[in-house]
Amino acid sequence: MIKVAVYGHTGRLGIPLIKILKNHPEVEIIYTESQSQGGSGNLDAAEFVFLALPYGESEKYLHKFSGKKIIDLSIDHRNNSNWVYGLPEINKDKIIGAQYVANPGCYATSILLGTLPLKGKIKNINIQASSGISGAGENIKEEDNFVVYKEGDIHPQIQEIKNLLEIEEIAFVPVKIENTDRGIISVIFSNYKSSGITEEFKDFYKDSPFVKIVDAIETKNVINTNYCDIKPMIIGNKVIIITGLDNLIKGGSGQAIQNFNIMNGFNETLGLLK
Repeated sequence: MIKVAVYGHTGRLGIPLIKILKNHPEVEIIYTESQSQGGSGNLDAAEFVFLALPYGESEKYLHKFSGKKIIDLSIDHRNNSNWVYGLPEINKDKIIGAQYVANPGCYATSILLGTLPLKGKIKNINIQASSGISGAGENIKEEDNFVVYKEGDIHPQIQEIKNLLEIEEIAFVPVKIENTDRGIISVIFSNYKSSGITEEFKDFYKDSPFVKIVDAIETKNVINTNYCDIKPMIIGNKVIIITGLDNLIKGGSGQAIQNFNIMNGFNETLGLLK
């Protein structure tokens, strides 16, 4: 059993993270801490730390974790070369044995999984992505409302997408749906021609247990799971790729557990399959 500490266990990512960890056969949670509940347990005995903190908070705590392995679920270390970018579908070799892993953002996960099979083959991408309100770290509201925010290229997760795809131009229009709690659908457009786009994606993800190439995208098929569904299609000289995932699981806490499993030599699906 690996002794684990969780910071931010009462937050939007921390709650599902704790739920998964409590059912993980190789985990013992021995310390938790949050702003609302303070600290509880024995941090010194912890071997592994999950940071599910708001942006900009992780750095305040790192001095406490000497010698411990860490997964940071926030944006704070995603563009830091001293941390491994924790997208298991392409970085598994780097995640194995890593001490510090930066969990990808939810939008970035949905977009990167939809575009990585075409890396080097497409130059510019346009994206419209819709997310439940938890994707913005907020709670569900009663009134129907779709909000376009941080459109263009100013969203904070754009840089991690550019880093991995090695592409300069991305136009991104995110929408938060305020009366829906969770789920992300990303629709990605680019110039590309293929006679077998579905086969290209299936081949790329043949060893990725949490990616499914599907005929239809509905968030109800991925909510409360660590799966990302992908539907690629060609229309003329255009490629359209649609992805669906749960922003709190595959886009957050579930992916963190997937990284935890890989870092510790477990099967990456451990504790995540239902």
